[in-house]
Parts: sequence; structure tokens; C-alpha cells
Amino acid sequence: MLVLTSQRLALLALDRELAALQASSRTAFFNAIAVMHEPLWPPAPFETIALDWARLQLAHDPEGQGWYGWVLLANGGERNPPRLVGIAALIGRPDDDGEVELAFGLMPEFRGLGYAGETVRALSAWAFANGARRVIAHLDAENIHAAHTLAKNGFADTGQPPYPGVARWALSAAA
Repeated sequence: MLVLTSQRLALLALDRELAALQASSRTAFFNAIAVMHEPLWPPAPFETIALDWARLQLAHDPEGQGWYGWVLLANGGERNPPRLVGIAALIGRPDDDGEVELAFGLMPEFRGLGYAGETVRALSAWAFANGARRVIAHLDAENIHAAHTLAKNGFADTGQPPYPGVARWALSAAA
């Protein structure tokens, strides 16, 4: 099991079995990772089709743990089970140029509390340690909160939108 830790989070990488559970049965998935059941799962910008994408990718690349999905968990305290804070993904292994895309989404009650920054830092560091040379994030060009989080964590707007209304942000590995 691949788990990264940050100040307040445990980031659990999906493996083939967890990805399959998440795509097919929320109840079984929540039980497998021993968390409270979340009726709004998955959080935006993820949709259920993204959960099936992770399942398919890990079915074809069973050694790809870490490259197709992460679950973000916060400790709920000694009387409560861990809470699902959100979901994130490095969208596949790095391409031929060493680029990998990062996406993340938090449950509404965890937004604006710094969890996105912890996620961005942890997953960028993991990607660089595992061969990526550049981490890319695409976001709604008007999403000032996500842009602020990325900028605060070293990302810069490339000024090269992939299509209208979408901003492309990037962070390069240290030389």
C-alpha cells in the first residue's frame, strides 16, 4: 500500500482493487478504507467517469499505483473514523517529455483550509521523485482559488491555454 503523509493528510494511492471498488460500489470502497460514507463522492471536478478511468488504467497497468488516483484522508480524531477530504490524480505516467498532469478536488467542507496546498506539494514531490520533470495543472481560467493555491506552491501560469476558458499551470523539477 502506497501512502504519503503531509502535515494533516494521509494520501492513499489507489491500487487495482481499490480503484475497482471505488468505480463499482461506493459502500464497499468506503468500508475497504474504513472511512465515513460520503454522499457527495466524488468531489468536483471529478465525476464518476473519472473513477472508471482510474479502474481501467490500473487494470492495464497494475504496477502504476500512484499514477492514476489518490484518496485524501484526514484524521477524524480518536472517536471518529478518518474523513475523506478529497481525491486527486496524477493523470497517467509522465509522457515522453516528462510531463504529468495533476488534478485535485476537495469535499466542500474542506475547501479553503490548506488541504489543496498540502496535496499539490505532496503529489508534485512524489511525481518528481518518480521520474516526472514537469507537473501540469489545467483549471477553469476563472478559478482564482485554485490559481492562488498553485501559485503559492510554485506553479506558474504558462500563458498557453489548451482551449478557451482553461488555464495551464506548470511546476518544473528543481535542476
